[in-house]
Amino acid sequence: MMKIWTVTFNDGGWHTSLPEYQVVAESKEEAIEKILEKNPRYRTGYDKWASEFKIEGYVIEVHDEKTYNRNKKLENLDI
Repeated sequence: MMKIWTVTFNDGGWHTSLPEYQVVAESKEEAIEKILEKNPRYRTGYDKWASEFKIEGYVIEVHDEKTYNRNKKLENLDI
């Protein structure tokens, strides 16, 4: 399942804010790799971690807009 991830990098120093990016991926590892592809300067010398983006009390579903069919999903609901 696709999730929204926040990927953060730290070079070990004290910072008021760290470089942070949001990305959609299936796993933490995939999220970090996607960000590193676009920002290769963080490949060495930085700690890297990803955390799932959550909003308390809500379930966030992420769908690929090319393959998602909203009408088909609505037909499957019991309303």
